[in-house]
Amino acid sequence: MESSTSAGAHAAARHPRQLWVLWRYWMVREFKTRYAGSVLGLAWAFVQPLATLAIFYVLFGLVLAVRVPGLDVNNGYLLHLLAGLAVWLPFTDAIGRGVGCLAAYEDFLRKQPMPAEILPAVSVGGSLLVMGIGYALLLVLSVAQGVGPHASWAWLPVLVLAQVALTLGLTLLLSMAHFLWRDVGSAVAFGLQLWFYVTPIVYPLSQVPESFHAWFLLNPLACLVLMVQGAVLHMPVPVGTPWALAAWVLLLGGGGWWFFRSMKSALGEAL
Repeated sequence: MESSTSAGAHAAARHPRQLWVLWRYWMVREFKTRYAGSVLGLAWAFVQPLATLAIFYVLFGLVLAVRVPGLDVNNGYLLHLLAGLAVWLPFTDAIGRGVGCLAAYEDFLRKQPMPAEILPAVSVGGSLLVMGIGYALLLVLSVAQGVGPHASWAWLPVLVLAQVALTLGLTLLLSMAHFLWRDVGSAVAFGLQLWFYVTPIVYPLSQVPESFHAWFLLNPLACLVLMVQGAVLHMPVPVGTPWALAAWVLLLGGGGWWFFRSMKSALGEAL
């Protein structure tokens, strides 16, 4: 009798409206616990990305004097850097929190049956505030520097959706993989450091020999960063980048969802 009741509750939780209610509840809980006890509270959502932007700008823009050919405005490097960080910071925020979410709530999932997808989705939802701050700052500073608005800015909502799909798919994949094989979390932490420097964020792609440009199409975050830089700053984009990004969205977005659903039986057995 008890098992049939739990199964009924679990089935009800699969309803889209029920999933939305659950996700919203966990999102409110996420924001309350993330900044609980801190002096600045929600202000950390603004302070952390701005501090990261300032550190990289001082190091690469002022000390190393990196310049962006083709972006002839006073603070061209700052805009280029911000376009990259608007993609990178919410991505690493979601992955960093999401990779261990199933393992962290293992006891809770054992006692309270609920769709496990909610937990990785909450990690991605928690990064949307950082994403919104990044893109809003990028657009405001671009207008202030006389770069735009351009008609190509209309592509931004599409690129944001692609970013969310990529991030959610990879978070689903890595959270399940880490639950099953605990070495994954350590590998992800190392991999993100390497991934950052093979993505054209702190350096423009034009400073890389052209013979290597095609290799960047194998990097989904590089494709997304290049597309954002192209749409907002009118910087050149390597041939094939839009198609490569579309392929990555299908592969990682759809593949991550498929992997998570395929391995849910193993998750249930482990719980």
